[in-house]
This record gives sequence, structure tokens and C-alpha cells, in this order.
Amino acid sequence: MISEELQREATELAEEITRDAVGYFEKAIERAGIVLSGDLKNSFEYEIIQTAGRLSVAGVIHFKGYGRFKDMRVLTYALMPPIETMEDFVEKVGLEKFAYVPGYSSIDVSNIKNAAKRVAWAVAMSRKRVPTVRRKSRSAWYNSTKSNFLNVMRGRMLDRAQSIVLRAMKEAAQG
Repeated sequence: MISEELQREATELAEEITRDAVGYFEKAIERAGIVLSGDLKNSFEYEIIQTAGRLSVAGVIHFKGYGRFKDMRVLTYALMPPIETMEDFVEKVGLEKFAYVPGYSSIDVSNIKNAAKRVAWAVAMSRKRVPTVRRKSRSAWYNSTKSNFLNVMRGRMLDRAQSIVLRAMKEAAQG
């Protein structure tokens, strides 16, 4: 049976590393320049999972799924995106982030009725007309960040976990 002290140390280590990983990912999103509304960056959460009676701890990180789309070189849209969702996105990001409102020349977009809906429709229709988008990998952030973080944390984790595992083996041998 694993002592509570060992389990606590392993849990603290997993929590520390997982918390650091979340910060690492948030900084990578900023460096990649993919912060529009802040939703992706603010969606990061983590949880620590323990197995009772064992020296087993895991850290799990959750974030909005669309963040992974940035790593994909080819995106194929089978259906037209939902207009309401696109409109919410346009409003959240702000009309000033878009070059123009379809059907209007360069005038103050804040005075145009249904401007957000017009922009949302234009984006949705462009996805319908060109269903496959090929992109350069410059905006990729997840895969490279995950690999870099694992390399950095591997040594730190081994140093800290080594003493925990040795003590657990001693306890198992004595118990």
C-alpha cells in the first residue's frame, strides 16, 4: 500500500507540471499570434486524476477544440458553418477587425445595420465556395509546444519523481 505522503508528493508534482504546461500553452498561443477574442487562451483548464491505492497520477489539460485546427495544414469544410455562431464570433472579435462589410464601400461600419450578419454570411459563403483551405504551418502552435514542453519537463520530472519512486519501492519491499 502506498503511503499518503508519497501519493501527496506525486500529486503535487503532477499538479505543478500540469499548471506549468497550461502557462506554456497560453504563451505559445500569444507567440503564434492566434489570439483574436481570447476565448481559446482563456479556455484552458486542467485536472489531476489519481488512482486509489497506487502511485498513479495523471494531469489532463482541456481547451476548446478549435485550437487544434490551427495545426492542420488542410481544412475541409463539409457543411456551411452555422450563421448564428459566425455572427457571434464577428461581434465578439469586433467589426473593426474585418476589412469591409460586403455590399458597402469604405464607410463607418458601426453605422451599418446588420453589419455583423453581413460579415458572418460572407465568411460562411467563402467556406462554401472554397471548402478546402490549405495553410502554411507557421500558425501551428500545439504540436511543437507540446513537444518542447515535454522535453523541458522530462528532466525536471525525472529528478523529482526518482526520489518518490525509490521511497515507494522501499515501502513496498518493507510492507
